[in-house]
Amino acid sequence: MDTLGDEIATARRRANLTQEELAARTGLSVRSIRNLESSRVTRPRPATVRLLRDVLGLPAHPAPARIRPMQLPLEIPGFTGRSAQLRQLDRLLDGGPRRMSSVVVCVLSGRSGIGKTALALRWAHRSAARFVDGVLHVQLGGSDSRRPAVAPAEALAGLIEALDVPGGIPCGPAARTGLYRSVLAGRRMLIVLDDARDAEQVRPLLPGVPGCMVVVTSRDRLTGLVVGEAARPVVVDELAAGEAWELLAARLGERRLTAEREAVRQIIAHCAGVPRALAVVAARAAVAPRLPLAGVARQLR
Repeated sequence: MDTLGDEIATARRRANLTQEELAARTGLSVRSIRNLESSRVTRPRPATVRLLRDVLGLPAHPAPARIRPMQLPLEIPGFTGRSAQLRQLDRLLDGGPRRMSSVVVCVLSGRSGIGKTALALRWAHRSAARFVDGVLHVQLGGSDSRRPAVAPAEALAGLIEALDVPGGIPCGPAARTGLYRSVLAGRRMLIVLDDARDAEQVRPLLPGVPGCMVVVTSRDRLTGLVVGEAARPVVVDELAAGEAWELLAARLGERRLTAEREAVRQIIAHCAGVPRALAVVAARAAVAPRLPLAGVARQLR
């Protein structure tokens, strides 16, 4: 359960205040606020608590702690490269939840197997702590030829459930979108929408007011979102040869690669910088540790 210090720290960050700014508004010392937030002080004076609650707009008696959603799947092991794209996402965030005047939407696009989901999860895991109200994740199934893509209304039902909204889930799609956006108002959350089919599937899942960031992955460039919602496009392309080597080394070990450099070069050339292809080949080599990599390379010809 959250402590009083956690509650104060969360409310301060949501109000976009530093500890120094909160001290100036309350007349308390920065040290007092720091000690309270870090739980060094566990039984503060009631007058101090009332003052902080009043300034931060908190109720006199705290409501039961709500669940902070953290729905991210496991980060894909062996992630490598993508430093330019990670910097792009960092810049959006740094210009982001504290100062942004609109919902920030980013579209990671690229071919099948190129690592869009891996990139989204890598950045989301790394940045999750900066979204004090949690992280939501939806697999939209836009590229799955075996079954229909997830309808926006179905995705909204899952999102509303994850947000622990009392009163049940409305029946109509428009009502679900309205409730979802109402609940997100005033919260700082990251929403990861993985494998979107098109802009129409994504639009009902976008928050309506500033404070949240949305990362969408798709094989499509989702130009409609770029035009209509000012989404920021980030292209995910092939790995460079050095990055491909790092991916294989993370899965097979540097020593095995160094012993057969020419075979590794051939494997990397055959996989053409596509992370999924490299991962498949690495798995084939990993389950046959006595098979020379030259043999793996021959199988690819």
